[in-house]
Formats: sequence, structure tokens, C-alpha cells
Amino acid sequence: MIIDQFTLILGITVILLAIIASLASPFLHKVKMKSGKQIGGHKETQPNLSIVIPVHNNATELQSNLPILLRQEYKGNYQVIIVADKGDRDVEELMKRLKEKHDNLYVTYLPDSSRYMSRKKLAITLGVRAAKTEWIAIINPTCRPVNEDWLTSWAENMGDDTDFVMGYVALGKSIPPIWRFEHIQTANNRLHSAQCGKAWATNCFNIAFRKSRFMEEEGFRGNLQITRGEYDFLTNKLGLNRNVTVDIRQASWLYEDEISDEEWKKRKKYFYASRNLLNGSRSYSLCMLFNNVMLYLSFLTSLACCVFGYLSHNWIVLGCSSFSLLLLIVLRTFLASKVSRCLGGDIGLSHMFAYDMRLVWQNLGYKISYIRSDKNYFTSHKL
Repeated sequence: MIIDQFTLILGITVILLAIIASLASPFLHKVKMKSGKQIGGHKETQPNLSIVIPVHNNATELQSNLPILLRQEYKGNYQVIIVADKGDRDVEELMKRLKEKHDNLYVTYLPDSSRYMSRKKLAITLGVRAAKTEWIAIINPTCRPVNEDWLTSWAENMGDDTDFVMGYVALGKSIPPIWRFEHIQTANNRLHSAQCGKAWATNCFNIAFRKSRFMEEEGFRGNLQITRGEYDFLTNKLGLNRNVTVDIRQASWLYEDEISDEEWKKRKKYFYASRNLLNGSRSYSLCMLFNNVMLYLSFLTSLACCVFGYLSHNWIVLGCSSFSLLLLIVLRTFLASKVSRCLGGDIGLSHMFAYDMRLVWQNLGYKISYIRSDKNYFTSHKL
């Protein structure tokens, strides 16, 4: 069989496109797992620290998640600081009951006069100021540790050569798998970036930092005009080009069991509202754009060449394009599965490539939804 130049070029092109599209995958670089010895090992003495939890209409979540935080088996002294809205009867009554049993619980309330400010950022600021320790951990009331040893594992990161700690939050199995897939893709990308010295954002509500650094950098000054994005801004301001430790050991994970559809979409829109203020967001956007273009360019080119090869009875083109399509699916599924196993995604192999393709349109939908939204919703009206 004589292979003409056109067939040769077309066959090589579709295979190269599949390889490039696979190498463009956000899952190519997997966040590294470090052992306890690498992080700091089990210390005889552990730092005193404060866990700050900003609360807004979260009485149900607090009732489920707060008790295990108050029962941590920890050698050092620690305090849980709840900052809630004044007048939230459910939270006030819950705090009253828990304070009778736990002397390491401290509660403070946001004044009603702060309604036009970023309440989450104000709550974190008040919590940090109220803390009497150097190390501060910030977590969401919707998140919980799996057992009473979480704080011991988490505190191993807080060494003399560390200023900022980034952890992982695993999503519960009741959360749609496409969301879990998106979550592990984003978490892997941002945690790996932090391990490379570029901690610019996080989608995991599990961070810790030094109080002195927060005060030196004047907290959220510079981004108070944006209502949310508190974890991203803290990571970008306190973690970028700093001594950052990333801990994805399962003992240090937090878990978020449920997220409503409304809350999930809000988080995406808040990120679009704040990302222009984050150093490092532009390179991330360019990398994701390149991934999206190469993924669909390779997929559609391979499909088109399969049809062309079949209709023209050019079996070389048909074979090469079929191989390139299979190569694209297998390589990208393999890369995604490695990260999914590492981060507890629990997503079936047969669905991964479909989710990979679908995320392009899902993220486009988030962006269109943000563009069509009233921008006043994402800004503070009064500072």
C-alpha cells in the first residue's frame, strides 16, 4: 500500500494533537503527598492555636460539625472562636449550651451596624484579633474533621520555617460527581501551584497562618470592596511568595458533606468577581484556555478524520484518527484518575472523560451567569 503525503501528514497531526491535548490537562502535575516526617513529624510540644469559624445562618451545620472540633485530642492549648451574627437566635442558643460543656469555646457577635460590609471578612478579622495565639486556622462551619486527631495532624505543619498552611477539603458522596470532579481538578491545580511557590488561591476552606503576618499585611485591606473571596484573598496575600506548606495527608483533611445548588453557583460567581484582584490569576486563566482549546481541537479533529477516512475509504487516516481518539481518552482519564484517587474523588473511570469535556461548558455557563448578574451583589456598599 502506497501512503501519500496528505495521508501521512493528517495521520501524524491527529496523533500529535492527542498527545498535546493530554499534556495540557490540569491533572498532568499531581499535588505531592508529603509524609509526617517531611512536614514536621509528631512533636512532643505542639503550638497553641486558635480555630476561627465565621458563621452566617449556619446553626444546623454548627450543631453537626462543632462538637468534634471541641473534642480534639491535642497536646497544646487550642481555642475555637465562633464569630456569628448578633440576633441569630438558633446560633446563640446553641453556643450557650456548648459553652457550658467546653471551656475552649469563645463566641463573639457581629454588630448589626456592619450589614453593608463584607461580613465574612469582618468576622474573620474580629476572630483573628480576638485570638491570643500566634497560629490561626480558618475553616468554614460547613466543614468537619473526620476524627479527634485532625488538629494534631494539622498542627504538624506549623513549624518555624512556615508562614502559611494550605489543606484539602473532600466533598461528600452525596454531592454530584461532576462537582466533585471539578473540585479535585481545581484543588489539585492550586495546591500544586502552591508547592511550586505560587500560592495564589484556594477552593478548600482549610488554611492556617500566623497572626503576626495577618496584622503586618493589614488583613483584607486592598480587597474590601469584594463581598466574598476571603480564602482566596488570604492565600494570595499571606501565601504568595511566602514559606507555604501544603498538607494533603488524609489525617489533615476536612469534609464537606452537602452543598446546595445555589451555594455552589454562588462560589463560582464570587470567584469571577474577585479573580482580577488575585496575583497569578491571569496565568491560570491562560493555562485553562489552552487546555480547553486543545481538548476540543483534538477531539473534534479526530472525529472529523474518522468520518473522512471512512467515507473516502482511506483506512490509514481512519486508523490514525481512531487511535488518536482512543489515546486522548485513555491518557486524560489516566491522569485524572491518579489525582482522583489521591484526593478521594471516588469517581468512576467510565465517566471521567465525559466530565472533562463537560467542564468546559459548565465553566462557560458560570462565567455567563456572572456577566449577567448585578455586580452590586458582589461588592460592599459601605466600608
